[in-house]
Amino acid sequence: METELDRRKKAMQLYYYQHLTKAEICRRLNRSRPWLDCWLERYDPDDVEGSLSNRKAGPKQAGGHWSAKIRQQVIEMRRLRSQLPYALIGAAAIHYELRALKTPEVPPVRTIHDWLLKADLVEHEPAKPKKGESKPIPLPQAVTVNDVQQLDLKGPVYLRGSGHKYYLAVLRDRYSRRCAIDVLSSREAQGIVNFLVASWQWMGLPNYLQMDNALEFRGSNRYPRSFGRVVRVAVDLLIEPVFNPPREPWRNGGVERYNGFLEDRLLSIECADLAALRKEAQTCHTVCNQTHRLAALDGLTPDEVAAQATLRLLPASYQRHLARSLPQDKGFVSFVRLVRKSGRITLGANDRFMVDPELAYTYILARVDLAQKSVTISQDGELLKVYDYSAQTVGAWADDDQISDELDESVIDLSVTQFVALPSIRHCCHGVYCT
Repeated sequence: METELDRRKKAMQLYYYQHLTKAEICRRLNRSRPWLDCWLERYDPDDVEGSLSNRKAGPKQAGGHWSAKIRQQVIEMRRLRSQLPYALIGAAAIHYELRALKTPEVPPVRTIHDWLLKADLVEHEPAKPKKGESKPIPLPQAVTVNDVQQLDLKGPVYLRGSGHKYYLAVLRDRYSRRCAIDVLSSREAQGIVNFLVASWQWMGLPNYLQMDNALEFRGSNRYPRSFGRVVRVAVDLLIEPVFNPPREPWRNGGVERYNGFLEDRLLSIECADLAALRKEAQTCHTVCNQTHRLAALDGLTPDEVAAQATLRLLPASYQRHLARSLPQDKGFVSFVRLVRKSGRITLGANDRFMVDPELAYTYILARVDLAQKSVTISQDGELLKVYDYSAQTVGAWADDDQISDELDESVIDLSVTQFVALPSIRHCCHGVYCT
């Protein structure tokens, strides 16, 4: 039987992912326009269950008087947290810690925030301008642990007295907020792959690896259809790399915001040498995973959320990432691109495809099938075109001569729909990397 929460989720999917009109959604669900507007306003893609659930009725502040003891405890907790390098200091963090400690009194977040304001312990931030309505974009949805992991490099980072460039490699699960951090001595792909393999051995393998279009992630500009080591290792492990639209770092919002946290906390600590910086990075991600109680996780820590999931761990014996050459003859690689005014998109250097001028300034999904050497271009689950993706056709974008004649639309439509809509793809790993 469909519950009210299920109906609200369906409304969000119909509006944001199938792009039906509000009138059509109300007709299908037999609900009023104010009902739909209410849940569209409340909807938060990072907290689907919480944002679409009923809120408790009644006053937000309890009728009773909070004791002076709990008020003083809250102030002391804030001051103590401010002295710890990686602790969260907000009202929500204090609320969830009190709840975890099972104290006799657990004031709500708003009450704690008011106390901190009166104690002059909260920095006043300028009001942010309201964002306009964003265009639909076909990025994979994170509905469970390790559906989507986001990868980024932060840097260069310098040690005092040294001109050598170091880089922070950051991997973060979009659902559980679990993270891995390491310090690399260069931007070379092999170092990034070593970091990923070591992280996947305890974090688990994702279904999608989302990242920007940096050459160390994607590969060479000289050979745009010959992917680099990061992509080849990912597809070897049945992970689908997803490249964000160029020059849009906010599409990796989760890991980019976490980079800001690292800038303020980790990189503000002076380390004597590379070993000290690596040790500090290890301490930082351990503290974040084990102690950060987040509102989006209902007060749980990232490790507690991950402990409830079945993880696909990479065994310690895995060594294929060290091979001199890795094939690219299986799996998928996806590109999310904004269609230019001319109707074209570019996947890599000189690797251009004609889509449709009528779709200018909208986002499409270009999904490369490495086994079939083809690329399917779709929007909102609708197949637009299929091009040959062999090395011989690089640059043949001006017309549709390279469109594949052999097209199994049922298979292509299914794969695209699974990517764009909420359900995640579950890859078969042939019993090799499952635990």
